[in-house]
Amino acid sequence: MAGAFILCVNAGSSTLKGSLLEASADGGVAEVKGRSVTIDRVPSAEALDEALAALGVSGPEALCAVGHRVVHGGTEFREPVRVDESVKAAIARLSVLAPLHNPPALAAIQAAERRFPNVPHVAAFDTAFFADLPPERVVYSLPYEWYERWGVRRFGFHGLSHQYASGRAQAMLGGGRQRVVVLHLGNGCSASAVVEGNPVATTMGFTPMEGLMMGTRSGSVDPGILLYATREKGLTVEALDDALNHRSGLLGVSGVSGDFRAVAAAAGEGHERACLALAIYADRARAVVGSLATAMGGIDALVFTAGVGEHAASMRADICRGLEFLGLAIDLYRNAPAVPDADVSLAGGTGRILVIQAREDVMIARAARAAIG
Repeated sequence: MAGAFILCVNAGSSTLKGSLLEASADGGVAEVKGRSVTIDRVPSAEALDEALAALGVSGPEALCAVGHRVVHGGTEFREPVRVDESVKAAIARLSVLAPLHNPPALAAIQAAERRFPNVPHVAAFDTAFFADLPPERVVYSLPYEWYERWGVRRFGFHGLSHQYASGRAQAMLGGGRQRVVVLHLGNGCSASAVVEGNPVATTMGFTPMEGLMMGTRSGSVDPGILLYATREKGLTVEALDDALNHRSGLLGVSGVSGDFRAVAAAAGEGHERACLALAIYADRARAVVGSLATAMGGIDALVFTAGVGEHAASMRADICRGLEFLGLAIDLYRNAPAVPDADVSLAGGTGRILVIQAREDVMIARAARAAIG
């Protein structure tokens, strides 16, 4: 008889997160206290075994499914799917669009399949939440044949996080029309506009490089800079790839680190470039909130989630500075000690500012439960 637990595997480029959730009798999932772990090493069979040991999973008898987060599902995957050879081949094929993310996810899937060969494995895709964005927010202003022939379009990423955070915000807001901007701020950063649970815009695009400034990724830049770097400075495509993905963002500007905490610490000691990096980070996020609010015709709530969004109170305050015209005013006294899930809005504002814990594992478990029936 199948067990009652769902193992959730979230493979990043340099970490592997594992969680154990219970498949509840009502068809949902329930958290198992203390059953989550992060292994700070490249996803592999050894990292998976380390996570399983920390979670107390010794064999398949307790599991009814294993759910996997996969960043890029392209246009093929609009829903969670049971993993088979064709699914793994597609994930590998899409690695060209998410080279930092899809290969580790595939490695984790293969390691988990070897560990639990008779348990159903389910892939949940970050891109699926944004599959039905309006056409004007999918097609780039490039030669149209690039869209038709090459599939160049906006996909959007961090979908599992945006889906959970916007749903949790809806529950915290109660009734009425709900127009939510979600800021997922971690090593990777993205924002979305969600109206009553349906995404209408997002900042990441064809790859997870577009949009906000990130830890080591540039976010959006003038493409003319890239042409200049190749034509006039002789940078190869490989050198550009390395610069944009690994040597830009907080690291590139500060020269200190791609880790927000290290940059913030340096800024606190007066490091000039670290201060500049944080100022750019806040400015880009603040501008995006205004843009996404326009896409919805207003805003009822701004949500901060993921590592920086949940834990960096000073950055939340910096981002919110100047958003009062949107009805978003932060209460500095509530913001400083806030622990997710929390409302840090100043009383009297027309919009709410929420800090919500990132729970991609819950969405992975729900996806796995739905896919296995």
